[in-house]
Amino acid sequence: MALPKELMEMVEQDINKIEFELENGDNISRWKLFREMDGKYQSCINNFYEGMWLSVPNKNVLHFPQLKQYPDYVVENLEIVKSKLLTYRFQANAINLPQLPTTQVNVNNNINISITFEEVREKIEDMTSLTNEETEEVLAKISEIEEVVKSDDKKKTKWEKIKPVLVWLADKSLDIGTALLPLLLKI
Repeated sequence: MALPKELMEMVEQDINKIEFELENGDNISRWKLFREMDGKYQSCINNFYEGMWLSVPNKNVLHFPQLKQYPDYVVENLEIVKSKLLTYRFQANAINLPQLPTTQVNVNNNINISITFEEVREKIEDMTSLTNEETEEVLAKISEIEEVVKSDDKKKTKWEKIKPVLVWLADKSLDIGTALLPLLLKI
């Protein structure tokens, strides 16, 4: 993976800072720079502390309090950081962050309608909440839906023909709606 331009510029600036401090800095400014470099790069560069003075082998840990007492060690550690940054520009020693697993979601809208017009007619006839007139009206709409479903018209034409039934159905009870909607899905 290529480094973003801004990160590459920061790495170059830090290499220049290290070179400047090694030539012109004092113990305190070098110590501060080393701490700054540690804060920036220990989580980006593999085995960041490896080879540095006062590091714990195989633990990726450095004893900072003791390091401050040895200015020469700080200088040598800064030189190591510079080398690691020079290599980091090419991603040769970069820590590879774990990739989040990708999630693929497949949605299949397969609707299996196994209800028949006769079953819905029987269901409507058994509804005690409907009057005889309402029952006849609903049965007429079922016949109208059946006629449209069985026609050879295109789907779009069928939906145009069925719109008045949908408008009529919107004003009916939930029981009627749940009984007739599966028939409409047969279109």
